[in-house]
Amino acid sequence: MRVAIISVFTDYHRRGEHHRGVLQPQIGPLIAALLPDEAEVEIVNDTWTDPDWSKHYDLVFLSAMHSDFDRARQISHYYRRRGALTVLGGIMATTHTRLCQPYFDAVVTGDPEDTVPRIYADARRRSLQPVYRSAGYHGERVPTPRVRPVARQQLFPVALEVTRGCPYTCDFCALTAFGTRHELRPVSRVVRDIRSIRSALQGVVGGLRNRMVMFYDNNLAGNLRYFRELCEALKPLDIVWGACLTFNVITNRELLKLMHDAGCRAVFVGLETFNPDALADMHKPQNKLSQVRRAIDQAREAGILVTAGLILNPAIDDVDYIRSLPDHLERSGLHVPSFVCFETPFPGTPFFDRMSARPGAFLPNALLRDFNAYTLVLRPVRSTPEAFIQAFQETQARIYSPRRRLAKLRDDLPRLMRAGSWVAAGLDVGDMWLARFDPAPGRTFAAGSDLAPPETVPFTDDDFGSDVERQRICEPMRVTNESGEVLAAWQSHVATPMNFTNAREVAA
Repeated sequence: MRVAIISVFTDYHRRGEHHRGVLQPQIGPLIAALLPDEAEVEIVNDTWTDPDWSKHYDLVFLSAMHSDFDRARQISHYYRRRGALTVLGGIMATTHTRLCQPYFDAVVTGDPEDTVPRIYADARRRSLQPVYRSAGYHGERVPTPRVRPVARQQLFPVALEVTRGCPYTCDFCALTAFGTRHELRPVSRVVRDIRSIRSALQGVVGGLRNRMVMFYDNNLAGNLRYFRELCEALKPLDIVWGACLTFNVITNRELLKLMHDAGCRAVFVGLETFNPDALADMHKPQNKLSQVRRAIDQAREAGILVTAGLILNPAIDDVDYIRSLPDHLERSGLHVPSFVCFETPFPGTPFFDRMSARPGAFLPNALLRDFNAYTLVLRPVRSTPEAFIQAFQETQARIYSPRRRLAKLRDDLPRLMRAGSWVAAGLDVGDMWLARFDPAPGRTFAAGSDLAPPETVPFTDDDFGSDVERQRICEPMRVTNESGEVLAAWQSHVATPMNFTNAREVAA
């Protein structure tokens, strides 16, 4: 069977540009490794390149974020019209299964390890079930991902997931919609996978690209006992690595030294906000604002680059706070964040449910594609939407000015190089070279009126049996009506029960 695995992407900046940065979707290599050798598999990272519309497939796996869902169902329709069976997995499929079903031959809820093999076997018999539900995570079933086919589509192709989920319950996070869990794999298997991937990539990539390991976990250090064991096991491998983890980790000087000795050179932390009221509203107690400067300083002194993003909370933040962000960033030592975005209630999350129950919380005519964190979907409580967005744009321009990017490098580089972390210094320079705020012409940044995504699917008139069918497939999905009320289809959702075995050991 000819199989395509497509990670669907819609440019949230509305420029129509592919996202060819460090973070690339890893579901393709994982699903490919779960398929039998007999399958002819092509992995398509829509983040990097468009699908080849001329190719024919028997089975197409699709994965999408909320704001990519319109494109996912259009891609599905395109390939179904050409004889393929299509399957959707991911966040939308798990939390809003019934809403997704009309657009795909099958929908998967939960983990892929025990569902993908069944789907393939059923597809060979042309007898797909409408819904496949995972029985839960099984670490022993996680294969070594097949990264070689997409090695040239990743800056650092030695990439894998070690843990799954996160033990914290930030109510805006899509993971919280699934239920709290943090699943672990045996450290010995992680070491095996790193060695296997590096061996598979010999002759394809070399130098730093074969030594730099990207851990794509949502929170690699969610279990500190396990994380220490992992760091000890990584020391002999002669690698350097980066990961996403929570702020509390970089407050621990002893742990930072262990991380650096194990090869860690860069981390992303969810700093989110400098506003204590917004932090409390997010249910994020692991962040301690009084410790931000000290934590960032000691990480740099340990030779580890800290990157972080900021979120504006329309229910809490006002215009004065937004305009104060450059000063907060300078005092914190972070200087320039990876991004500044809007706190967004993704459908299925506790935050979405909380906002849905609040009259007037949403902007009118919000489309699903607006739920991308870079379009405002909530009505600000302490200002008009126009004033909130204007402050956001003006502050972004200040934060990403050349002067501030140079100031960050002047502060970071001497500390990182004193620690011998040339890789961290190089990553910092590259990050600041690419950092910018250059909005696409026509953007309003407001739900219901923001610029439409420029990505397209090359439909012909023959792809639709009627104008009604064309509209059903091509019209953007709406989340709120003209009064800002959430439509009934989004009011209920069902999350797949998860295995909570390891979530109790967060602070161990």
